[in-house]
Parts: sequence; C-alpha cells; structure tokens
Amino acid sequence: MRYDDRLKTVLKGPFPDGNAAALQWRQVADLMAQKPGRLVNEDVQSGLTRLRDLHDRVSENDRVSAVMALGGRLRSAPLLVYLCADSDPVCDAAVLAADLTDEEWTDVIPQLSPRGQYSLRTRTDLGPLTSEALSINPSESADVLDRLTLVSQDPVQEENDAENTETSQISSLVAKIEDYQRNRPTEALPSANIEHRSYFVEAIDAINFETDDSGTIIWAEGPPKGAIVGVTIAEPTFDDGPGPDAYGAAAFRQRMPLENARMRLCGAPIVAGDWRMSAIPYFGDETGRFKGYRGVMRRPNAAEDAGHNSLDVERREQLQQLIHELRTPLNAIIGFSEIIEQQLFGPASFEYRTLSRNISDEAQRLLTGFEDLDIAAKIDAGQMESFSGVTEPEWLLDRLAQRLQSLTESKSVDLHINKAEPLRPFALDSDSVERIFARLLSAAIIACENGEELKADLRTRIGAQPVNYFSLSRPSRIAGVPEDELLDPSQGIEGDVSDAPLLGLGFSLRLVRNLAKSANGILSITDDKIGLTLPAVATSELNIRETESE
Repeated sequence: MRYDDRLKTVLKGPFPDGNAAALQWRQVADLMAQKPGRLVNEDVQSGLTRLRDLHDRVSENDRVSAVMALGGRLRSAPLLVYLCADSDPVCDAAVLAADLTDEEWTDVIPQLSPRGQYSLRTRTDLGPLTSEALSINPSESADVLDRLTLVSQDPVQEENDAENTETSQISSLVAKIEDYQRNRPTEALPSANIEHRSYFVEAIDAINFETDDSGTIIWAEGPPKGAIVGVTIAEPTFDDGPGPDAYGAAAFRQRMPLENARMRLCGAPIVAGDWRMSAIPYFGDETGRFKGYRGVMRRPNAAEDAGHNSLDVERREQLQQLIHELRTPLNAIIGFSEIIEQQLFGPASFEYRTLSRNISDEAQRLLTGFEDLDIAAKIDAGQMESFSGVTEPEWLLDRLAQRLQSLTESKSVDLHINKAEPLRPFALDSDSVERIFARLLSAAIIACENGEELKADLRTRIGAQPVNYFSLSRPSRIAGVPEDELLDPSQGIEGDVSDAPLLGLGFSLRLVRNLAKSANGILSITDDKIGLTLPAVATSELNIRETESE
C-alpha cells in the first residue's frame, strides 16, 4: 500500500545549514500545514522537532515569508500552536494563514499564545463558536492588549524605537496581505518589503528542474526554490498537495521520457497551480546508473486549460498521437523478437530465444498499458461505447484461462471460478466483456502472494433487468484496504516490478470500474470480496421460457 511519506523523506536528509536550512524549514512547514489529518502523532512530533532545531538557523524574515506562503492552507492545529509561540511577526502571519473550521478554532484557542489570541481577534471571518470562545471573558481582550503594549515599553529608548519600527513594518505587511487577498491588487508592495514582492506580483512561465534517482526535485531555476525543491515527481499527487498525475508517475517508474504530464505545485502564489511537465531521464557516464530526471515545467496554454474535469479534443489527439508513435516501434520489437524465438532466419541459441521471449513479453505489457491509457482517455471524454451483443460464459472462461495462464503460473496462483447453473449469456459484445474481466483478474492475481488461492463465483440474478454477478475473494496483499484507498490511482503493491500493473493497481481497478459503468454495470468492493455486475440477456432474447428465481 502506498502512503504519503514526503515528510519522512525530507526529514531523512542531512541536517542543513545556511540557505538549505531555510528551504527545509519551508518544506517541513508546508507539508505539515496541508496534511493535518493524514499525519500520525509521530510524524507531527518529528516535524515540529525539526522546525525547532532549525529555528536558530533560519532568519525571522525567512520564517515569516514561509508562513505567509501558506496563506489559506495552514490546516494543522499543532503547527499553528507552535508558530504562535514564535516571534510576533511569525505568529501574526500564522494566524492570518490559518484555515480551520469553527469547531477546530474553539479547540485550539486555549493553546494559543496571548499574541496568537489577540491576532485571532483581528480576523473578520470567524464563526459564531470562535467569536463566542474569544469573548467568554470580556476583560481578557483588554488584558492581552495591555500586556502586548507593555512589551514595547522598554527602558532603553533605542530598543523601543527598533521594536516600534519592526512592529510597524510587520503590521503594514500583514495589512497589505489582507488587502491583496480581498482585492488582488496589481501594484507592487512597498520597497520595505521588497523581498516578499515576488510572491505576489511577478509571473513565471517556465521552471527548469532536476531530480535525484528517487524523483525528488533537488535543483530548480526560476521560482522561490523552497516552493519546489523537495517535491517529488515519482508519486501521484495526494489530495490538494503537489505532485504529478498518474501518467507522469507511471512514466517515472518505467524510466520513460515525460511529455506534457500534468503537475501541480503549492506554496507561493507565484508557482501555485497547474503546470505541464516535460523531462527525460539521465544516467551516469561511467556506471550507466539511473540518476534522475532533467526537464522543464510550463504553464498550460488556453487549450490545455479548457476543461479541468475531462480531456479536451486537443489533449486527446496529442495522447492518441503519442500512443501511436510508441506502438509503432514496440510492434517492430515484438516482430523481431518472434523471428528470433521461432528461428525463422536461422538457428538461435536457447539463451537468445529466452531473451527474445522476455523482450516480447515486456513489449506486450507496455502495449497493454498504452491501451489502458487510451481507454481511460476515451472514458473520461465520454467516447467509450459498449456495443450490443451476446457473449457466452463458456467462451469467456475459456478465453480467460488462455489469457491468464502465464500470469497464474508465474505467481503460482490457483484461480477457481464456480459457475452456478443456469447461467445466462452476457448482454454485451465479447471484446467488452473480455476486456473488463481480464483487467480485473490480472490486477487481482498480481496482488496475490505466491501460491495463494483465489475463489470466484459467477451466477445469474433474475429480475426485471437480469444481471450476471461475479464475486471474487480479496487477494491477501490488499485485504482490509478501504475502498477509497484501493481505487486511488496512486495505490500500488510491493513486489517484482515486472509483475506490477504498468499504471498501478489503483489505476487498473478504477479503469475496471469505469469500464463496467460504461457497460451499464457496477464494480463493488466489500471487506472480503470484489463484486462485478454486468447485464445479462433477457428471456425474450433467449427465446425460451425460464422459471428461475433468486
């Protein structure tokens, strides 16, 4: 099972100093801010400990800048409490950036510093529960304000002037940020805050970047580096966090070039949003070992940005063209492999024939992945059609036995399908039925441990609209995984990479679900079974009288 381990990945690195310390402080704060409900207590403690250890190595200006970049995305109560215990400017920026529910605010108010409670009173978007919690003791507000005022009454006039100047600058900056969020002005900030100006008014159209062999971006040219260094291109994005789409992550796993993959960045407004990413892998000159990716990100053009929930015509045409260009050399590779294996041009040693068979199998696996991408694009665009027809269950089971034989043998998996008679034919064309069952069973077999047994049952349910219901026991490696996680495109399985679905287990199951839906069927997942329901022929189509009952 895959999980969001980006925070642990950042914390595993060496303890930084100088500019690297500021970058890591920003990364840890950004990751903690956006995933309050997905971080276990151990992760929260580790993140806060790292922020504390880096505190003296990161200037106040850098901390304020990093917190301001979280504007509207700071959803972690523990992080907010920690930041409110920092200096006044950091505290003010944290309260301004926080996005908690009314109930969450009431829980966190008692834990905030006096400065944090006072800053919270300046917000105008508080809910009734929060407002009530802040006004429980009317004298508290005046008391807090008096204490804050006394802080500036230092007997040394120079320190007093310095504090007043700093407070004035921070107050001015916070006011301008609030005004920006309300009115989105185009004018630049005053020169006193020139270091923060790029986060609000400048524009970047392209970002050059480089990753390490794990897919983590280690160098970038153009944006504030803290907003992109540390982001991974190896795992699909979680929720609203940064990351690539399933295609980009799959291409990374296969060490394939990326062409206009979707990428989302978070953090500073100058880089936040959707990007298109193109990159190629690079390898060491002496060892030939894979070292990472080098590429460029660009903002999507108007045509690419036209539909966020479906692929537009241009995008589909680009994808189909890409698949066509990849299929052509793969088919040639398969053809030459078969020539060697069958010794059509002359004798070949056993080693060469074995190698050619392995090459042919891998090429076939890639072709299947490309076909899945093509099908997914058609479904997303509403172009996937299920053709009417009739498919006999016996024919389907024979085809599946032939198609899955090599996979079941390689995994030593015993697949037992019980056919409950009488069983009606499927009211779908044979290609559609075989495609759905083959992808479901392939994903299930790959998720099995070696030597595992899979039990399935196929029966007809009679009713106004008769259906064929197929139930399959859950493979052990995905037992107990919730349905939403199982269908997440980032969901994968551990084991031999050559066995894993090209685009991931979650992608394969989601594809099966969408294929079933396009055929007026349903893919259902319970605690111990995976169910597939597809339409069966009606009695009139069978041209016989039946008296079956459920």
